[in-house]
Amino acid sequence: MTIILVKLLIPLPRYQTSQSNNQIQGVWMTHIGTSFLSYVTLLDNAFHQLSRLNFNRVYVDVYNGGVIYPSQYAPRNYKRSLPFTDPLKAAIEAGKSQNLKIYAWYEHGMMMFPDDKLAKEHPDWLLATADGQTFIEKHVWLDPNNPEVAEYFTNLFLEVANNYPDLYGIQLDDHWGIPQVFGNKVDAMNQLTQKVFSAIKKTRPDLIISLSPNPYNFAYNKYSQDWLAWVKQRLVDEVVVQVYRPTTQQVTDSLINAGLNTAQQYVPVAVGIYTGDLYTKKSLTEIKNQISVVENSNYGYALFCWEYLFTPLKRGSLAEKEAIFIEQS
Repeated sequence: MTIILVKLLIPLPRYQTSQSNNQIQGVWMTHIGTSFLSYVTLLDNAFHQLSRLNFNRVYVDVYNGGVIYPSQYAPRNYKRSLPFTDPLKAAIEAGKSQNLKIYAWYEHGMMMFPDDKLAKEHPDWLLATADGQTFIEKHVWLDPNNPEVAEYFTNLFLEVANNYPDLYGIQLDDHWGIPQVFGNKVDAMNQLTQKVFSAIKKTRPDLIISLSPNPYNFAYNKYSQDWLAWVKQRLVDEVVVQVYRPTTQQVTDSLINAGLNTAQQYVPVAVGIYTGDLYTKKSLTEIKNQISVVENSNYGYALFCWEYLFTPLKRGSLAEKEAIFIEQS
């Protein structure tokens, strides 16, 4: 570990130039990793590595139990980000120096923890099932039909769009939807998305709106997320479909009916690949093979997540991990 830290503290060359083409080659970084690296001033080192390996996008988690940047609309998650710090600003600055496109990834979307400040202050914003349940899938869920919820998200996204002019994009994911246990919310989510995303584009037409949903049929039937309609309406500029499967064959099979071919007619498309976690092991060889299948299908890719691939949480040497992407390039 001492050797690793010494290496990380060596000054880096600035303005690293990624050699990747226009195809998406991204990685998700959780709010924990972003805040920690920002605090210990090692964010630029991590981004330098990603740029050297030809990544071109980093989806920085800014919204989980609150935001990790100063906001007048959402409470701050002080468990993950310290007062008087701005991990999002630090990520944008480090991204510029390493030629990486930085996205503010709003991971929790329509869901909140029950003890979140906004959930407690606005119980009328929350959905309930027919039998009165509000706690579904370990979270409470915001009502897309509530005009105050629409106003909240509009203000939240416009704030970050205005306050961070060098931010490349905003990303929503599979949680920008509603579990079907609350009933069919397809029309409500369509209307909310139209209102919020149009407001963003009116203020910052250059800001990329990225979406990372589940494969289309699952997203539509389980979470009222009609994301192909949003793509066709040009509300979304980029799609990264989560095809989190344990084996390469399962990824191959899933690509056929995930909605990728249709979406690719309108916007750049990539496939989200799961790298494993503390409990779900996935070998470096398996990750490499899944990337190969995706690239051979002419799609970009994004990896979930940085913490469980490029740190000691994933077994393997640094050289073995980097070899995956050096060989792919």
